[in-house]
Amino acid sequence: MKRRDFIKLSANTALILAFAGLSSPVYGVGLTTTPKSVINLILDGGPDFRHLIVPTYSMDNNDANSYAYKFWEARGTIFGKSGVDNLKQVYSDNYDDVIISGVACGILKKCAWLKDEINAGRVAIVNNVLGSDNRNHHHSSIMMEHGTLDANAHNLDVSGWVGRGAKALGENVVSVSREIRLSSNGPHPTNIKSHDNSCVVVNSDSRNMGLSNYDTQADLDSDSPSYKWSEKAILSRSLSSYYSAKAPLVSTSSIFRKPIEHEKKLRYFSNLLKERLDLVPMPSALTSLNTKDDINELDSSYFARQILSLYDSYVSQDILDMRFASIEYTGWDSHKNLIDQIEPKLEDMFGTNKGFDTLTREIKALRSDSYDNSVIVISGEFGRQLKSNGDKGNDHGRGNSVIVIGGKVKGGFYGDPFPSSEIDNLTTKNKDIDGKTSMFRVYGAVLDWQQAGLGDKVFDNLSSQMLEDGVDLSGMFV
Repeated sequence: MKRRDFIKLSANTALILAFAGLSSPVYGVGLTTTPKSVINLILDGGPDFRHLIVPTYSMDNNDANSYAYKFWEARGTIFGKSGVDNLKQVYSDNYDDVIISGVACGILKKCAWLKDEINAGRVAIVNNVLGSDNRNHHHSSIMMEHGTLDANAHNLDVSGWVGRGAKALGENVVSVSREIRLSSNGPHPTNIKSHDNSCVVVNSDSRNMGLSNYDTQADLDSDSPSYKWSEKAILSRSLSSYYSAKAPLVSTSSIFRKPIEHEKKLRYFSNLLKERLDLVPMPSALTSLNTKDDINELDSSYFARQILSLYDSYVSQDILDMRFASIEYTGWDSHKNLIDQIEPKLEDMFGTNKGFDTLTREIKALRSDSYDNSVIVISGEFGRQLKSNGDKGNDHGRGNSVIVIGGKVKGGFYGDPFPSSEIDNLTTKNKDIDGKTSMFRVYGAVLDWQQAGLGDKVFDNLSSQMLEDGVDLSGMFV
């Protein structure tokens, strides 16, 4: 919801009343169709997507000059194995066969939901992507999130590509992470070196957001009378009473009038949001993601909490004016013990009954078109080197892949997943994936899916950015 204009929510109140007679509590309280929405997931630390999707290594593949042979030879220490037979067994034990754009691949068994989506044609994997021309986490993140290789390494105050997209659409970014990401920063109206976040709504704790009135009676009814005198209840009643009593006494010309009006609008917004969420309880499948010892509990409780807030953002999408959502998953800087440190994160995102499997299933239950009108963009500031470092991990590398998922995504590889030009590099330390496509071309294609021409409004000189020969990102959506 645009924070500068809370009062427009009266229209949503009318909408609630108009739909009150419908049988479904969801359709009775908000949108009946989902606007085209982008979920931007940033994986801080440099994810190794070459561990997620690998070349097949079957028992009858004995060509010592093949990409598969060299790949597994270069990365065997990640699994603590060496030798052809042992490495072929590692492949068999850890990967399922999958065909992507006619290429025989293996996908990590722990990521079964992603495999299903790939087979259904709903996952685009853009390979050989470059979002940064260096291996410095901090500077590379600024480049990726701001949307240019010319980003100043010390300026965190600039706008981000997501915020500029939301501003151009006249809608909002809903941030469910602990802090607002640079990518969500909206553009400043006059200063390109600064930003304006009037297009950002922070929704990191959706069920406790805002200034809703504390319901003492609900606590009494739940046999918890002690809550009547709790600090939260006392503070809520005191603040509400104070502003109600103070409002008639403060003139419109007073410098104190602004906080009075802000409290009024914020409380109205909070109550409207609370009423909406009270009608739509959090599905148990989602709460299980953050329930200790549940079979579907995620490895990262922080990522689980963001998934829950993202669901609530879809429930209240019309109230929040959400067209973008910002989410993060940290801790991908895997220099050692990649299997223990990184595979649980991949499973959190892509496993059966895990993060995105559960989220997409539940938002489709809200509105049948929600997945068709949503795109999940997954990227990191850079990737990892081709050859493992001998410590069961690998080090910083520039090139990587970007994963784009959605009901209207035209799935497949965009760019060569295992280029023959890499074969020699697989045997040499300190070699990167060769960047051939600008990450900003990928983001621009996603923006154009939302609205034709939006990519050019958000990125400068987009058509001049790198694009791998034979790759057509304009065909990434059906």
